Amino acid sequence: MGAAGGGWSSEAIKHVPLPARGIYIWLAAIWASYSGGLHGFNTANISGTMGLKPFVRDFGWGDLSDSTVSNYEGWVVSSMLLVRQSSPCSSLCPCQMLIFFSYQGQTVGVLIAGPLGERRGRKAVIMLSAILYTIGAILMAANFGSLAELLVGRIFSGLGSGAGMVVGPIYISEIAPTEMRGMMTTFYNINIMAGVAGSYWINFGSLEQIAAENSWQWRTTLVLQLIPSVVLFIGYVFFPESPRYLMMRGRTNAAHDSLSRLRGLDDSSPYFESEFNELKGRFDASADSQSAFASFKSLLGSCVTDPPTRKLLLFVIIIQTFFIMSGGNSITYYAPTILKSIGLDSQQRLLFSAIYGMIKVASVFLYAFVLTDRFGRRPLLLIGSTINVICLCYIAVYLGVADLSGSDDPSAAAWVAIVAICFFAIGYGFGWAPAFSLTASEICPTPIRGTVVTIAFVYQNLLNFAITRGFPNMTTDMQAWGPFVLFTAFTFVATCWVFVAFPECKGRSMEKADTLFSMPWYKIGFSKVPDTSEVLTTGADLEKATSSEHTEHISLEDNKRRKEEM
Repeated sequence: MGAAGGGWSSEAIKHVPLPARGIYIWLAAIWASYSGGLHGFNTANISGTMGLKPFVRDFGWGDLSDSTVSNYEGWVVSSMLLVRQSSPCSSLCPCQMLIFFSYQGQTVGVLIAGPLGERRGRKAVIMLSAILYTIGAILMAANFGSLAELLVGRIFSGLGSGAGMVVGPIYISEIAPTEMRGMMTTFYNINIMAGVAGSYWINFGSLEQIAAENSWQWRTTLVLQLIPSVVLFIGYVFFPESPRYLMMRGRTNAAHDSLSRLRGLDDSSPYFESEFNELKGRFDASADSQSAFASFKSLLGSCVTDPPTRKLLLFVIIIQTFFIMSGGNSITYYAPTILKSIGLDSQQRLLFSAIYGMIKVASVFLYAFVLTDRFGRRPLLLIGSTINVICLCYIAVYLGVADLSGSDDPSAAAWVAIVAICFFAIGYGFGWAPAFSLTASEICPTPIRGTVVTIAFVYQNLLNFAITRGFPNMTTDMQAWGPFVLFTAFTFVATCWVFVAFPECKGRSMEKADTLFSMPWYKIGFSKVPDTSEVLTTGADLEKATSSEHTEHISLEDNKRRKEEM
C-alpha cells in the first residue's frame, strides 16, 4: 500500500491500457483545468495591481487616509473589484453596497453552474464561464474612467470564475480513469496556482518594464488575465461531453461514444467494457435518481433528507471551512501586505510574492504527478496541514514580538518568517489547496455531485468573502499577528479532524466512494483502503482473463472437432 516498489498507483496505472492513458485524455483534463486559471488570475492580480503607482493615481487613492485605504483594500480584494474614485468618498456605505453586489457575481456564478451543469452539460458551462470571464476582462481593460463599466466588468469576471470553479473539477473527475483521477483532478489546482503565480510575475514585470507614468502598467495585468479563457475557447471543439453526465441524462449511446473517444478504446476492449458496464449499471440500478435530475430542487431535497448524503454534504462543507480558515487564500490575496509587515520594500514584496506563487505551483505539481496516487490523499493532507500549523504559529509569534519601526532592513528573524511563508506554500500545496476541489468532486456520486459541489462552493465563497474582507481590519484591530493566531488554531483543529474523519479516496471508483458515509463519522478516517487486488480487475488482468477464456474456448472446439472426425 505504501510507496515501496513504486507504490500502489504506479502498479495500477500500468494496468490501464495504453490508449486510455494516452495524450488525448491528458489534454482533455488539462483543457478543463484552465477553468481554475480563471479563478487564479481573477483573484491574485488585484493585490499587486492596487500597489502600482498609476493605479493609485488613476483611481484617486492618493489623498485617502491609511484607514480608508485599508477599508477599501478589504472590499476590493474580497469582492474582486477595482474601485475608481475620482474624488475621496465622504461615506463608504454606497460604495460598499455596490462592491458587495459586484462580489456576488462570483457567488451567483457558482450557484448557476450547478443546475446549468445538470441541465445543459459540463462542457457547455465551461464555455459559458469563459465567455462571461472574457466579457468582464475586456470591460475592465478597456476602461477609461467609467465606474459603471468597471463594476459591470468585475461582475462578469466573477460570474465566469465562479461557474468555472464548480464545473471544471467535476468534468475532470468524470472523464479521468479511476487509477488516474487524483492526479488529473489536481490539474485544476495547478492552474489556480499557476494563475496566482502568473499574476504575481505579471505585476512584478509591469512594475519593472513599464514606466510609472503609463496607465498600461496596471492595465496590462488585466489584459493578460484573458490567457485561460482563450485556452478554453480553443479547446472546446476538440473534447467530448462527460460520459457520466450523458449517462445520467439517459443518453446511453452518446455516453458510450464519449467514453470510447476519451479512452481510445471500443467494445472489443475488456477494460472499456468493464468501465462502461459499471457506469451504465450505476444508473440502471437507480431509476429514482434518474428522474431526480429533471429538477435541481429535487436533488437538493435528496441531499437534505437522505442521511448518508446529508453526512457527505456536511463533510464537504467542513472541508471548505478548513480550506478557507487555513489562511491560504488570505496569504495569497495579501502577500504584498504581509511582506510589508515583515519589513520588505515594494520591489522586494512583489518579487517574493511571485516566488511564493511559484512555490505553490511547484508543490501542487509535485502533489499531482508524484505523490497523490502513490501515497494517497489522507497522509498528504495530514502532513501538509501539520506543516501549515508550524509555519502559521511562527509567523504569528514573530509578528507579535518583532519591532519593525526602527529598522529599514529585515532582521534574521524576519527572513525566517519569509522562509516560513514559503514552507507554508509547500504544506498548502500538499494539503488544503487540492483537498477542497479534489475531495468535493471525486467523493460524491454522480447523481448528486453537481448539487453538493455547488452548495459547498457557494458556502466557500461566502466564508472567503467574510475572511478576506475582514483581514485588513483584523490586522489593524488585532495587530498583524492576530489573524495568524486565528488561522493557527483552526488549522490545528483541522489536522485533528483529518486524522479521525477524513477517508482515503485513492483507488475508489466514483460509483462506490459514497458508501463511506453509511458508516459512523468517527470511523470514516479509518475505513479500509481498496488494495491493488480489488482495483486491478480491469485492464491487463481483464485482458489476461479474456485471453484465457478465449484459449479455453478454442481448445474445447478443437476437442469437439477431433471427436467428430473420429
